[in-house]
Amino acid sequence: MSARVGLLAAALLVSVLVVAHAPARAEDRDVLDVRVSLDREQVFVHEQVVLSLIVRHSADARASWEPPPFDGFWAERLGTRALPSDGTGSNVTEFRRALFPTRAGEVAIAASKLVLVGEAGSEREIAVPGTRIRVVPLPADVPSDALVGQLEVRVMAGDDRVRLGKSLGLTVELTGEGNVWDAAPPALEPLLGPGIEVFPEAPRLSIGEGGGRATTRRTFRYELVPSSAGTMRLPPVRFAFFDPRARALSSAESEPLAFAVFEGSAAAEEREPWENRPRLREVAPLPLGTIALAVAAVLGGALASFGLWRRSRLTSVGGAAPPAPRAVFDAALAARDTPACLPLLARAVRAGIHARHHVDALPLTTDEIAARVSDREALELLAALDRTRFAGDGRPDAALVERVRAYLRL
Repeated sequence: MSARVGLLAAALLVSVLVVAHAPARAEDRDVLDVRVSLDREQVFVHEQVVLSLIVRHSADARASWEPPPFDGFWAERLGTRALPSDGTGSNVTEFRRALFPTRAGEVAIAASKLVLVGEAGSEREIAVPGTRIRVVPLPADVPSDALVGQLEVRVMAGDDRVRLGKSLGLTVELTGEGNVWDAAPPALEPLLGPGIEVFPEAPRLSIGEGGGRATTRRTFRYELVPSSAGTMRLPPVRFAFFDPRARALSSAESEPLAFAVFEGSAAAEEREPWENRPRLREVAPLPLGTIALAVAAVLGGALASFGLWRRSRLTSVGGAAPPAPRAVFDAALAARDTPACLPLLARAVRAGIHARHHVDALPLTTDEIAARVSDREALELLAALDRTRFAGDGRPDAALVERVRAYLRL
């Protein structure tokens, strides 16, 4: 009898344990793994580091992340990605932030939490551990507010000529992976000289993503008003920056620019009073053959004008038509052994996007291009060019050049 009671008690205990642990095992199946990682172990102040939070969870659950405050960092959100599954039927989600440390030392990234929403709408919070990163101060000879990271600068004028008394629009674009928002507007007055008045607009900032990292563009726009006719020249516009790879100061500079200022008046000509105008002479009627030729010439001119108008409409997105892809690709080949080759190849791909899709991709980020056109080959090429620019010696290999050539169909 006592043996039977003991067996019953043991069975009851096992049942209680099974019931008590069943919910825990179900919850454990909701979240299988949570990992926090940084793409660099050590960075300089203002240098970009990408934080990645990867969560592996059940397919019928949806994860959302409540990030920490990121004290000691300027933080920019990068796109959330669904990573390939590991074959177990679970989903893998990656949350990312581009972080730019603002102080040196061992900087902590606080703990945070995930919210997991199940199929029935039930919510469960998952603790996400924090981490730390070592931030190195800038060298003593580098200003504390220096721009950090590889930069590019481009200067574009609204036209190559302007009438005296009118204004000419000028745009300076600075792009890079660093703290571009700290860039001061370039002083154009000393470069242009006293013969041109400069009227700046408020700078604009846009942040996109390229090669899995944040890419920032700071745009400075100006109106230039020349005071005399002639040829005006703008020397290269330069921005100094600290190169983390070389651990030294460097500079990015634009191409020089020139434009013509011509005299003239846009006002309508004054007309003489009606009574003082010379009388029209009587003209003999034209032969029918001459009239037919004139009509044909007018129709031909109208058709040609329509063709020009149609082409101008196709290239009107973003202003003036971008350069021909072949011309930019040839310039990239000429600069094959210099750091200018990769930006020129990327420019050639963007010109190719315009040729295929009639979208001016030169001023757009990769994400902005993806939102406008469906061209996976071009987007993969731009990402590969971005990765190559910020890795190794910044020069493309032969295979990458041939991929660009094939995309441009040259």
